[in-house]
Amino acid sequence: MDVGDIEQPLPQEQLTQDARPANCERVHARLSCNWLERFFFRLGQMVGRNPGITLAVSMLVCAAAGSGILFWREELSDVELFMAKDSEVRGDAKWVEKYFRDEIRYESVIVVADNILDPGTLSAISQLDDAVRSINVDGYTWDRVCSRYLSWFLTDNSTFDEDTIVKEIEMTVPTGSFHNDCIFQSILKLWPGMKPEDMEKFNKDDILKNITKNINAGYNLNVLQDIGPLLSGMEWNENGTLVTGAKATLMNWMLSKTHSKSPDWELKFIEQTLHSNRTLPNGMRVYALTERSYKDLLQMVLETNMTVLFAGFSLIICYVIFMLGRCNMIGQRVYLSLFGVSVVGQSIFASYGLCFYLNFFYGPIHPILPFLLLGIGVDDMFVIVQALDNLSVAEKRLDVPEKVGCALMRAGASITVTSVTDIAAFAIGTTTVMPSLRSFCVFAAFGIFFLYIFELTFFVSCVCIDEFRMKAKRDGCIFRKHPNWTPNSCSQRNIQKLIFEKYVGPFVLSLPVKIIIVTITLVILAFNIWGVFQVEQKFDPIWYLNPDSYPMHYTNALKQYFPKYGKRAGIYMGEIDYFAEKDKLNELITQVEDNPYINGETIDFWWKSYQKWLDRLGYVPENYDEFKGYLVEFLFMTKEGQPYIKDIKFSSFPLGDYNITASQIIIQHIHMNTTAEQVKAMQSIRDLIHSINFTTGPSRIVAYSPEYVSWTANQVIGEELLRNLGLTILTVALVTILLIQNFQSAIWVICCVCFTLVNLVGSMYLFGLTIEISTSIVILLCVGLAVDYSAHIGHTFTRLAGTRNERALATLVQVGPAVFNGGMSTFLAFVLLGRSDSYIFTTFFKLFFSVVIYGLFHGLLFLPVILSWLGPNAPDNVESEIYSVPTGNCNGFVQPDAENKDDMELPSVAPISHVGGDVVHEIHPIISLGKKDRHKKIIIGERSKPASRKGSKSNSKRGWIV
Repeated sequence: MDVGDIEQPLPQEQLTQDARPANCERVHARLSCNWLERFFFRLGQMVGRNPGITLAVSMLVCAAAGSGILFWREELSDVELFMAKDSEVRGDAKWVEKYFRDEIRYESVIVVADNILDPGTLSAISQLDDAVRSINVDGYTWDRVCSRYLSWFLTDNSTFDEDTIVKEIEMTVPTGSFHNDCIFQSILKLWPGMKPEDMEKFNKDDILKNITKNINAGYNLNVLQDIGPLLSGMEWNENGTLVTGAKATLMNWMLSKTHSKSPDWELKFIEQTLHSNRTLPNGMRVYALTERSYKDLLQMVLETNMTVLFAGFSLIICYVIFMLGRCNMIGQRVYLSLFGVSVVGQSIFASYGLCFYLNFFYGPIHPILPFLLLGIGVDDMFVIVQALDNLSVAEKRLDVPEKVGCALMRAGASITVTSVTDIAAFAIGTTTVMPSLRSFCVFAAFGIFFLYIFELTFFVSCVCIDEFRMKAKRDGCIFRKHPNWTPNSCSQRNIQKLIFEKYVGPFVLSLPVKIIIVTITLVILAFNIWGVFQVEQKFDPIWYLNPDSYPMHYTNALKQYFPKYGKRAGIYMGEIDYFAEKDKLNELITQVEDNPYINGETIDFWWKSYQKWLDRLGYVPENYDEFKGYLVEFLFMTKEGQPYIKDIKFSSFPLGDYNITASQIIIQHIHMNTTAEQVKAMQSIRDLIHSINFTTGPSRIVAYSPEYVSWTANQVIGEELLRNLGLTILTVALVTILLIQNFQSAIWVICCVCFTLVNLVGSMYLFGLTIEISTSIVILLCVGLAVDYSAHIGHTFTRLAGTRNERALATLVQVGPAVFNGGMSTFLAFVLLGRSDSYIFTTFFKLFFSVVIYGLFHGLLFLPVILSWLGPNAPDNVESEIYSVPTGNCNGFVQPDAENKDDMELPSVAPISHVGGDVVHEIHPIISLGKKDRHKKIIIGERSKPASRKGSKSNSKRGWIV
């Protein structure tokens, strides 16, 4: 090359002054072909020129929307949370609630010993019973809070109390024939009034004979009198005529559900049964459970682990502060990081308020929403700051509004792709039939919407203010000015960029590693496809408690010693002619007893006992009126009939003319472990009752249990999961194609999202997880995270020029650190849960850990590799627009006297020439010095000569395009 062609280096002052207007002009020229980038460039300019006003407006919007928090509405009813409006279970629950308000709170104890029937053990059981009956809460003992036979006559609109009813009965029936006793079940009923010290003196043979007599007469006793079902592991003599021992016994005390002191009484019950100082016989163990135990222990689990979650929140803040700032007094971004994280709080406040304005409720699954928004919000924050750091040297010399506009031009489109796809994914979720999931998806969609708005307004305003601070050389702590400050060389090195540029990128894009990555991807995918088909739909609410909690111990003992005692349920009948329909009623009870999903020992139908009583006394009612007259005698004048008062509802008090408006059959299911078994059990009962066609009255017959709500919810959630995932992926695909504006790149992004979800569900089999409500919701949440990890890579790749391999490398260097930081921040939010004992929180950890690992693998490894092979060609409109990626930071602006060579030497995305050992930097159009100087070179060095384009293609070393 001729020496006369050498151009002299331009003075720094001229370079700085000429670059600004020319650069802005080129930015506008480039933006003419992309409306989305043009919008974000102008938005960045506008915010940069008015950061204070933008901050004020965004905070006013937040306050206006968030004021709806005053209308906070929390839903706790399982029916309202999980049942669709037209659900059969919802209709059944409403009907049962109308006629059979659940008046009982069950307090249960299981006692296990070598031989329960040993006098010493029975004495200890009697001491336990005395301790329970002596519990006193503000003067209320067992006799005052227990549920009694007449409790079911009292309704919310009752004008009389139990004492009034008792007096009316005593005036009608013979004296002493009716006793409104407390309801309980215990083997101690065989020895009423016996003291513990007397029990210990009992002759064992007498005890065994008494037990045997009761068991043999069990078929003539009602469920409250029969002790056979209360004993487990019974042993008989060789002839089978005498009980010789038992391993466990079950005891139940029934409290009044509407009594104000019942919940407090239950706390004392647990204290007396499990934490007292009583000395137990060797080998005797006690397990207890109350009505409130599950919710109390679940609340304890949530409170304990929420503390851990917020510790993870603190880790994220520290991580953001560390990654966004630099190790010098000017470059640190502590306040920017804190304000950036505060955007998540503002989004939560605004979205919650707006949702309450729209009359949506807050449910039990909503507390995990802040952590979803935190993961997405921090990811967007990293992308914006990364785009600011990725600006070329000349772009960093622009005024702050134009500089932020250039950064937002590149980051805005990328976070728009992820935010819109996330919003669309949750918008699809709002079409679900499950109210709690619909409400959660509405909250999530609005949360991400406000997060997107506040990131582009509030956070970008904070970025602009922070840029003004750094340009004025004010430190990042107390804002003191340092006019003579120069950055230290250590703080100017962006370690993450260097790692991606020098190690990760070249390593990943080498041919052998590409083959290995694709192979690993296919192998993992194939294995997890197999795992998807192995995952079961199975759930038990008790899983949510800690394994060493007392409800868990009780449940395990119940399954071991009383395996037939599953969930309680009932068959409920409306107003029919019980006299005329006796054949149908007999057919009903026969089919119920033959049902394989029902524990036959627990079936206790008043009709059957009433018929036995009539037969024994020789009564033969000739019409319905006589039938009802004998029924009153059976219920109020016999001990065997009194326990059934709770099972019949009357049109008026049954001492005169009355009708039976409804009645119930109490049943108990066997233990079932899978959702499939539970659904079959429900359906078998419904098929059974629908086959009984009563011919009298506007009858209604339903089968219902509170457990049917969770069983149905698990059935629905499995169906909804497949439906919502399919619709969500379709929606994400359409939005991704529209916003990335390149079909080929968008398809690969969608493939990565699908691969991540398949791997996530397949890994559930390895982790021992099942398809149930919590896992299904987390899977839907992970769709949004999976999109984030891939969409940034796919979008950036389509905006670069060069060969596929060069663009893949440049993409990794440009957005790889931001994507990695987003994944790491999500991981930090849940990492502390890895040591939790709670099923629900370890489930969160396993699933979010999986989505982060799989998402980052597909986004940072598989996607760049596949795009380097099968990605789209560079668009014609960006043929010469190769973005620079400085590995030095310059703290966001150029120091005119900076000696750090890394601020000017940039990583390669396309080679150009060296001349005489001096680096030649070509200024591409976006930062050219003027229309006449589109191809002018800036020479870094003492003397250089321009490299002609012809010469640059041959006989040259490698250099870097700015």
